[in-house]
Amino acid sequence: MKHSTSAQPLLSLCMIVKNEAEYLETCLKLARPHVDEIVVIDTGSTDGSQDIARRYADVFEEIEWPNSFAAARNYSLDRASGKYILILDGDEYIADPQGWQLIRSVLTQRHVATLRLKLRNLLPPGLLEADVIYQERVFPNDPLLRYERKIHNQIVDRIKEYRQLKGGDVIDLPVEIIHFGYAHSEEKTRKKYIPRIPLLEAEYREADNEAMKYYYAFQLGVTFYVLKEYEKALDYFSCIDYEVMNQMNEWNAFYAQLLAAQTALKLRKIDTALQFCDRLVGYKFREAIVYYVTGMALLLKGQIREGLCFLVEAFEMGRNEKEQMRFVINERKVVERIISIFKTIGWNRMAEKIEQLGYTSFEKMGELLKYIQQRMLLAMASSKSEAATPSD
Repeated sequence: MKHSTSAQPLLSLCMIVKNEAEYLETCLKLARPHVDEIVVIDTGSTDGSQDIARRYADVFEEIEWPNSFAAARNYSLDRASGKYILILDGDEYIADPQGWQLIRSVLTQRHVATLRLKLRNLLPPGLLEADVIYQERVFPNDPLLRYERKIHNQIVDRIKEYRQLKGGDVIDLPVEIIHFGYAHSEEKTRKKYIPRIPLLEAEYREADNEAMKYYYAFQLGVTFYVLKEYEKALDYFSCIDYEVMNQMNEWNAFYAQLLAAQTALKLRKIDTALQFCDRLVGYKFREAIVYYVTGMALLLKGQIREGLCFLVEAFEMGRNEKEQMRFVINERKVVERIISIFKTIGWNRMAEKIEQLGYTSFEKMGELLKYIQQRMLLAMASSKSEAATPSD
């Protein structure tokens, strides 16, 4: 469906895909009424993604994988004719028609250097359900704007240069992109992430500077964390100089240490987890997951009062500041983890109480919060050992 009546269409959707048949049709079907052109470059699919793409794309090509996500992405950009380019992957989609309308409206009314859209990364089962960030996804179709890096390709620096030369606004739009890439089955996750490891290792070895070396250590840590190879993940997270990383990207430094703390907990390396937690609570970001992880680590360390204080704060944040947080808590998993830890430290009665009350979400946490606060006060007033089981 063509929207633009000018010589140059307004908006081209550019995609590179490989074995994305599971979500590709949803992505393209939702996009087709709202973009003027669809460019799809397939880099070697074996699951029928090509047939799906051909039904929707104005430009479709199959190429040999160039061993670089940036090169493949730029190949798609070179084939777009729109004034602006929208980037989506084959496991992403924009569902809200009003979101699409907002994108087109802003592009027709403003001088745009980039639109940062709200990317909701759905995560595999764990303490977090999703990671929500704003990311540069719409930008002018200009030769200056091309991606860099073989893997985890970026365009941010090129957008900065474009603005210096040609101006334009950076605009955050609350248009949500749903991304399933981290929430696949374990088999598909392994097929997707294992081939990336040699590319990341090469980038890590050949990094131009210290900051980039730490960036790729972070990405390798994330990859091994997703693959559940926790010892390798922790090795990479632990080799990073976070002072250097903070200067480059504070959110990446924060996220790396958050995953490092969770990884250390999975390996029952409690002191290591607490070292990362100690740094995390010093950041300006208010994220409930940090207080949960810290509270759990303190409980496992035997520091009961301090651990309960962090859990109480996490409950409060989860109830009252939910919309302001980047990391979306998996409420059921958090409660299950707390029950498990209470049993581990011998607080069986409290664990049984939570199970009996059937708490699975923050909507039902009020009574539990009061219960924990009462037990905390009792523990503080008691002359017994901190590790003693509180009476019911």
